[in-house]
Amino acid sequence: MTHAFPLKAQLCRALPLCLALGLGAGMLPAHATHVGEDLTVDQQVVASNDQLLSGLRQWENAPLAVREARLRQLVQLAAQRKERLLRLLDRNPKLAALRLLPDELRAKLPAAAQVHVEQEVQVQGAVFAAVGDDFARGITQQKFLLQAANGTRYELHMADATGSARDMLGWAGKQLNLGATQIDGRLIVRDKRRAQVMAAGATTTATGGAVVAATAVQGNQNTLAILVNFSDKAASCTAADVGNRVFGTTGATVNTNYQQSSRGLVSFTGQAVGPFNIPYASGGACDYTAWGAAADNAARAAGVDPALYSRVSYVLPGGTTCGWSGLAYMPGRQSWIAACSATGIYSHELGHNLSLHHAATPTSEYGDASDPMGGAAMVNHNGANVAMAGWLPAGGVVDVTTGGSYALTALEYASAGTPQVLRINKPDTAEKYYISLRQAVGQDATTLPANFVNTLSVHRATGTLPAKTFLLQNVAVGQSFTDTGNGVTVSLQGISGSMATVSVSVGGGGGGGSTCTPGAPVVALTPASKNASAGSSLAYTLNVTNQNSSGCGTSTFNLSHAMPGGFSASLAASSLAVAAGATASTTLQVTTPAAVADGTYGFDATAADSGAGGSSSMTHGAVVIYSDTTPPTLAINSPADGAGVGGRMVSISATASDASGVQAVEFYVDGVLLARDTSAPYSANWNLRKVASGPHNIKVRAIDNAGNATESTVTITK
Repeated sequence: MTHAFPLKAQLCRALPLCLALGLGAGMLPAHATHVGEDLTVDQQVVASNDQLLSGLRQWENAPLAVREARLRQLVQLAAQRKERLLRLLDRNPKLAALRLLPDELRAKLPAAAQVHVEQEVQVQGAVFAAVGDDFARGITQQKFLLQAANGTRYELHMADATGSARDMLGWAGKQLNLGATQIDGRLIVRDKRRAQVMAAGATTTATGGAVVAATAVQGNQNTLAILVNFSDKAASCTAADVGNRVFGTTGATVNTNYQQSSRGLVSFTGQAVGPFNIPYASGGACDYTAWGAAADNAARAAGVDPALYSRVSYVLPGGTTCGWSGLAYMPGRQSWIAACSATGIYSHELGHNLSLHHAATPTSEYGDASDPMGGAAMVNHNGANVAMAGWLPAGGVVDVTTGGSYALTALEYASAGTPQVLRINKPDTAEKYYISLRQAVGQDATTLPANFVNTLSVHRATGTLPAKTFLLQNVAVGQSFTDTGNGVTVSLQGISGSMATVSVSVGGGGGGGSTCTPGAPVVALTPASKNASAGSSLAYTLNVTNQNSSGCGTSTFNLSHAMPGGFSASLAASSLAVAAGATASTTLQVTTPAAVADGTYGFDATAADSGAGGSSSMTHGAVVIYSDTTPPTLAINSPADGAGVGGRMVSISATASDASGVQAVEFYVDGVLLARDTSAPYSANWNLRKVASGPHNIKVRAIDNAGNATESTVTITK
């Protein structure tokens, strides 16, 4: 049994889970899916959750004289928890989602504390990515952002067990109607099915830059490059130098790079201005949005309006605290360059603005040296990017569905009359292979690495920008690339001039149908956590997604669970038969002990494939014990205490409320139940025709969903 709870004895003693498991110092197990700093931050969040529960209990039970002080303490605990949760969210969104408070617990918090905890929201806006590039270390920083129609910008975090960055790339450049959990300026996507992509082609103008839909990449890019000086460091390039690197019409410039790759469909014109002084130091916080805003203001003061340009690139002195050489919005209009004399970095970052993502290999973020979207080399773009950007003429891309011999013209030639990219479906991952020939022509004459010259480049990509491209192999004459799982073989038979003869075999593997490629299942609980009282029973939905290839067919997954001491659980089904690529579900019923302290209690659920390699996966759930001992609020609206009544009928009305919900309101006259109302507004009619004259006692009793009750009485006279 494994749990994501403290490994340190002093933290463990604060958590009921450790006591329930009987774990002491040095006896706690390691967590199955996260270690090190993730685990340390998670310990802090779990401790904060439990401290918040304790603070809530103290506030609810506080005498009037100290209630305000208890509220201040509760607000402080909520604020501390928020900061810890945000740190965990940055490191591990799926784990952070497990630590969110159940809805019913959030509702119990007073308003002053609720502002520091998460809430469910529905937000509509445009999605884009901020991509930072550290070429020296081969590391990228990538954040997905949603710009709402009201100008608010949120950071997106994917916490859906089946979700990935690929899902968010599919949203980039599009309008999204998103249901998510918000905390501060973050949106946690716990169920990607709550993301609805709006009508194709939708656009929005964001504060600080336009976010555009990712369609065909073409047209002149009217670009402004603004050079800036920090308060402690000056720009090392001149505006004239930067202008030539970006807009030059000869040599290796951004303009010529894109004109050659796009067959003249994309060009860059504009101007470089500055450098302008901005009131920021290079060693301060990496607030690139503030730097951009200050640069815009300085340019306007000098008579240059950035709003007149479709792209704006901010050219910074190097040596900032940001950890990147360049950063850009993808898609978008803004980029930041921290290495002003590297022309390839301009080409790379402006490519992100155009919806181009990284040219990678399976093991290296920038490993494809045949594209500026790799390590920012001044080479033409690879076959996958050229095809996805729509830069090939009619007939330039051929979808290969049957085996045979194909003529293929090198990418560097502007017009060929024959295919320049062969595109082949890769069914097992819903991607495509892109096959192209490269030669040392034009800008590639001196910059294209030798291993790409007169060889086939085999890439894979999803087929729609923005998408990473992955270089898989360079195929020389007489060599082949083979994918046995999907039954694809590509061979280079020979090259004559600018044309290659390529042999393609498809379907030999049944399109993934005859070869089984196992993949670990995805296991998830819905919801991830629930609030409960001691001695209650809770139902969770256990979802299992079969990640095996279609060649594996239907697999049977054996299900199991591990509970903390005193808890019990049962599965509606002990196993699930799930087709490849499909999801099946069953119910996990968890029963809490009759006597258990308030706190966070974790449990595990596992699905193990009985075949196809026997892979298994575990998911984590939580029960947040907070026994509801707070009675509902109640007020008798009419009749008033001491009132005299007459006539044939009297209406008795009351107002009742509770965070857990009101189960019923009961009305008694002289100790006898008159009526029971289960929905607001709560009322009962008392027939006076056979009631004796004199005083009578009316009692109203409100009962909440946890069984707590409040009574109120009035005395009336007939």
